Amino acid sequence: MWGDVTPAERLRAVTRRSLDDDALAIEAADALSGFASEPASLVVACRRVLAYHRAHAPLWWVCARILAAADPANAAHEAARLLEADRTGDRLGATLPLLDEDELVAAIGWPPAVDEAMIERLDLDVVAVRVDGADPTGALRRRRTDLSVRVVDPWDPTLTRVARLLVPATAIGPNEAVVPHGAVDAIAMLQDATAEVWLVGGVGRVLPARLYATLLAGLNDDDETVTISLERFDRLAGPRGVERPHDAAARVDCPTVPELLRPLNE
Repeated sequence: MWGDVTPAERLRAVTRRSLDDDALAIEAADALSGFASEPASLVVACRRVLAYHRAHAPLWWVCARILAAADPANAAHEAARLLEADRTGDRLGATLPLLDEDELVAAIGWPPAVDEAMIERLDLDVVAVRVDGADPTGALRRRRTDLSVRVVDPWDPTLTRVARLLVPATAIGPNEAVVPHGAVDAIAMLQDATAEVWLVGGVGRVLPARLYATLLAGLNDDDETVTISLERFDRLAGPRGVERPHDAAARVDCPTVPELLRPLNE
């Protein structure tokens, strides 16, 4: 794919592209593997790509796993493999319940895991909720499922019986998660009509406490995200299936790497 392009040029191309969450982390892992033989350059490369995508938890996860590994090239390839094999969507689709005639499933935005989940769930009535920081329109044009999905606002009068409200997380820490800015208001607005609220986070979303805090320190208003307590969710849907949120958040598969704890602008 990359031919004779240098590792620096590959990384530059990745940082400047606008990709969906998993694709960005996968391509970054591939590009970072080119720096594996030069530890100092690898640290600089990881910090540089994170400076472009500060709110991207899977990218922090990839960089931490690579920098902590005895064999960074192998760690990069393994991280990409795990991201590509993420089964969050499959497990979510298998866990969503059968609905009564007047019930529906509502998703904040249209995250890839939800799209994957709906491929085999054509029996469900599903809507995509448009909020600040999560407009589903573009993602729905690229959806893989044949399911018909309506785009609605949180105050839509048809949202009277929501069996499951699915909220995508861009990052998950020990006690809270980063979600689209308008998701908190949508949860509050729909709480009386919703049976359960599920947080959706795939491979690489759960970070250790200090790495999660470093990610938060780099966020700004332009990121269109906000933090929310895990107590607000009934379940967390991830690669192991649907679990209690704190159980899933405690299962961290990413090391805390000192090189990533310093501010990225240093």
